[in-house]
Amino acid sequence: MDRSQLRSLQLSGFRDPASFLRTLRELEPRIAASSLDPKIKQLRTNKLKKWREARQAALFCYGMSQRIGQPIYLNNDEAQDYDFIASWAVGDEQHFAPVQLKEVVPTNLNAKSSLEEVISSLTKYVNSEDLTVAIHLNRKIQFDPKTITVPPLNIAALWVFSSISEDGSEWALWGNFLEDPEGSSFAYPT
Repeated sequence: MDRSQLRSLQLSGFRDPASFLRTLRELEPRIAASSLDPKIKQLRTNKLKKWREARQAALFCYGMSQRIGQPIYLNNDEAQDYDFIASWAVGDEQHFAPVQLKEVVPTNLNAKSSLEEVISSLTKYVNSEDLTVAIHLNRKIQFDPKTITVPPLNIAALWVFSSISEDGSEWALWGNFLEDPEGSSFAYPT
C-alpha cells in the first residue's frame, strides 16, 4: 500500500467487529425460523454477498482480536487484491493490513471444494507481499492443520478460521501457515 492509500484509510471509518457480530446474532434466529429461500438465509445470492463477506471479515478480525488480546477493527474498503482492511494499534503506531477472504464452501454447494485447492490457488498472487489471506473453512469436518501443505506463496500471512460447534457459538483460528501455525479458539461475541 502506498502512502496516499494509508492516509485515506486513516480518515475512513473502521468498525468494531464484535458489535457487528452481536447485531447479526440477534437476527439469525428470526431468519432461520423464517420461510425465506435457503439461499437468502445463508447469504448465498449476489445481492447478499457483501453481507456474507462482511460477516466473515468480522469473524476473522474478532478471532484475531481474541488471539492477540487487543482490538482489531475492519473497514470493508474492497479493492482489486483485497476484500477489507484490518487495523490495530501498537503503542502510538497504527497498523493496516489488506485482507483477502477465501472460502471452502459447504459440501452442498460444491463437494469438490477443498482447503488444499483454495491454498493452491493463492500462487496467483505474485506481487502481494503485504496481503493477508483468511480462509473460512465453512464445513463440518475434522481439521488437522498439521496435514496442510503450503506451496511457496508471495503473501504476508495465511490464516484459516472455522466454526467448531454445531450452533456456531465456538470458533477456531489457525495460522499463520507461512510460519509456525498455531490454533486458538474463541466464542462468538454475545
